Amino acid sequence: MKWLGRILKGLLVLGLLAAGLGWYLLRPERVASRLILTGGEIIPMATAAETPGPEAILVEDGVITAVGPLAQLQASGAPVHDLAGQVLTPGLIEPHTHPIATALLGAVVDISGFHHASRAEVMQTLAQAADGRALTPWLVAYGWDPVAIADLSAPTLAELDAIAPDRPLVVITQMLHEVFANTAAMQAAGIALVSQQAEAGRAGIIRDATGRATGAFRELEAVNAILGAMPSADPAVIELLVRKEYTTYAKAGYTTIGITGAVGKHPDPVGLLRRIGATEPALRAFLYLLPHQGKALGGTDDFRVLGTKFWMDGSPFTGGAAFADAYEHSDLTSERMHIPHGHLGPVNHDPGDFAAKVAALQSAGHQIAVHSQGERAIDEVLDAFEAAGPNPGLPHRLEHNALITAAQIQRAKALGISLGFFVDHIYYYGDALPDIVGARADRYMPVGTAMRAGVVTTLHGDHPASPIDALRTLRTAVDRASASGQTVTAPDQAISRYQALSAMTRQAARQLGQEALIGSIEVGKRADFTLFNGNPLTADWQALSVAATWKDGQPVQTGLGGWLRFGPALAAVKSMLF
Repeated sequence: MKWLGRILKGLLVLGLLAAGLGWYLLRPERVASRLILTGGEIIPMATAAETPGPEAILVEDGVITAVGPLAQLQASGAPVHDLAGQVLTPGLIEPHTHPIATALLGAVVDISGFHHASRAEVMQTLAQAADGRALTPWLVAYGWDPVAIADLSAPTLAELDAIAPDRPLVVITQMLHEVFANTAAMQAAGIALVSQQAEAGRAGIIRDATGRATGAFRELEAVNAILGAMPSADPAVIELLVRKEYTTYAKAGYTTIGITGAVGKHPDPVGLLRRIGATEPALRAFLYLLPHQGKALGGTDDFRVLGTKFWMDGSPFTGGAAFADAYEHSDLTSERMHIPHGHLGPVNHDPGDFAAKVAALQSAGHQIAVHSQGERAIDEVLDAFEAAGPNPGLPHRLEHNALITAAQIQRAKALGISLGFFVDHIYYYGDALPDIVGARADRYMPVGTAMRAGVVTTLHGDHPASPIDALRTLRTAVDRASASGQTVTAPDQAISRYQALSAMTRQAARQLGQEALIGSIEVGKRADFTLFNGNPLTADWQALSVAATWKDGQPVQTGLGGWLRFGPALAAVKSMLF
């Protein structure tokens, strides 16, 4: 009866392809390539201070060719597209994100603090998923978060082995800088379960006093020792997931993303992103390679490689941030985060070696982005940039900047370095920050100081470390409030709504080196827009929403027709059925 099974599978494939064709053909029609946008408020973001917007915009073949009074633009003879009272801004830009990892981790077991309130709930979710289907033979769960869930002590190896005795199981923390693995996963990764010396083996592989592996792996080298051994999902499935994730960014209001490291389990992540960029992507994407991913720059306006990404330190929520002073000693840091008293997070690069890498990449035309949370890490990065000499046309970047000082901000300004802030730390972890950094919470994520200094300053969500939500990022930079509403972190670092919107449009374009292409509504720039229900500069936050995005003068389709492609769909179906 094998022939019957093959026929049924074949019919299923044909049915799926027919459905895909129907979804594709039912996409909303494209608008005219030449048209006038008017009938709503237009916020051009073309200047540092708020100015009145034009009445209308003329778009021709994806480019803004005129802005001004409607009567003047109507002389062009172009048809009018009524905005129906919606508010139009330049397309929002997310300058620091990881779409492949976001797509893949969105398809694994969710154990996040966004959907779980206790350790018991998390462990129950893991147990229920143990025999379920997954993208690969391994069981992967994402979102373990002891800062967000008050009683979430680390899982023991015995607990993980009881949940999945024979199947490799990996639990990834929300900020991705720590994982927990069961015995089967460690064996598959070639990790020695018992070492003669507790300190033996790779840094970050946590062992007990007898040298036995606990199942915990901290920071990049150790995390990669486990995740690097994990099998990849079918590339066609991954491509569909990433294309769908692009539409999620678009639904949130983004028209451009900066990919700071092509991270995510795929045999050729850079090739995947390049292929998506060549076939009607919902977003523009600008990529920073990881050091092992080569040095080739260039591309198109839809996808371009800009430079290289490094990590100088780790996450504040695993003990990995290289602060100037030790972590606060509290129940949270000692009992749930397992950070020893007096701990100082390490820096990841030898200063001389890192400076040499920066100089070589800068001479090759690479823009360099560096993850740096603590003051010690930031000093080392600034030293390397200073040693490399002037960088005309290469606006290097410091990423996250949790505890960057005012003096370091001034130094970055003098070196022409832009600053990106991961303000979602304030929203999701603001209530806990005093237990992690003590009084230093009063200067955590100093966006206001950076803005006042005149440094190119941007805001990002570092997805998948936080859910994709442009309005939450905008609001947090303005209000500085935690999700509970109980804590306002460093209120003197709040910025205005216009400044926040500028950080997500005009200044983000400058950080990416794309200010001639995008970031404001000006003649000669691409017609990338975000449309809002309500004015992002004045509306009540609860009444504000993203209505749509446009790219190159066309509405971005975020339904099935926006991401479904026949080649990957057919390959994905074949991989699942045959």
